[in-house]
Amino acid sequence: MNSKTKSKNAKITLPRIIIGLLSLIGLGIMAYLTYIHFANVKSFCDLSETVSCDVVTTSLYSEIFGLPVSILGLGYFALTLLLTLFGKGNGVFQAIFFLTLFVLIPSYYLTAVEAFVIKAFCILCETSKLLMLAILVTSFVAMKQKASIVFRMAIPIVLAGFVAAGVTYFAQNAKTTTKDHTPFVEALNEKGVVYYKSVKCTNCKRQEALLGEAYTKLNQIECHPEGINPQVELCLEKKIDHTPTFIIEADGVEVKRVVGLQSLEKLADFAQVPRETLEE
Repeated sequence: MNSKTKSKNAKITLPRIIIGLLSLIGLGIMAYLTYIHFANVKSFCDLSETVSCDVVTTSLYSEIFGLPVSILGLGYFALTLLLTLFGKGNGVFQAIFFLTLFVLIPSYYLTAVEAFVIKAFCILCETSKLLMLAILVTSFVAMKQKASIVFRMAIPIVLAGFVAAGVTYFAQNAKTTTKDHTPFVEALNEKGVVYYKSVKCTNCKRQEALLGEAYTKLNQIECHPEGINPQVELCLEKKIDHTPTFIIEADGVEVKRVVGLQSLEKLADFAQVPRETLEE
């Protein structure tokens, strides 16, 4: 009786150690990405226009229903860690496997967004997905079940993952407007906000779609030589590495900046403009 009870308790095994360590690393990464998301500070992985955690974590695609993706990642890694530490028997590996399989599908949808929409990669984001893949493989091996059985059980999980990816897609792409945001843009101008953009920048086009026709009234600087009235030297002087970039300037002196595609609410908070101007 006692031996059976002991066999069901959480034991320190190699798969548990591996998954536990991977989960701890993932928690650290997600905590840092969450900090970047809210703090508007430059990360160590802001390497270029196409390799930048900052651009990705400040884009509209960094949130789902207003909740940062990194916080969802925190929840995933915290749950896998708790299951690893306190789950009993080999059934815990099955739970971790199917949980990870479900989460990976919308995660790789976000990778596709980085590649084809944002056109910038977040090294830490992609590292976290490699950690998830390692957890998936480790938990699969630890399950000690036939692949054919696992495959049949995985079908509804995979379908649910694609549904979650679809919901994420529609939630993130329903953020354009035909509303007149002239009062909001005028408020930004009064605060000294300058919009640095590039005619070649996909996210600039999405930013302008969010602002609607009113974006043409925003104080703006074209940084690409092929754009209309380009001011390339000024952009170099201001050290504009990525577009879109919003800078608050007072008498030509920078006060603060934010980089990447911004929701209007975040833009209002950045410029300390009342959100009520978005409702006018």
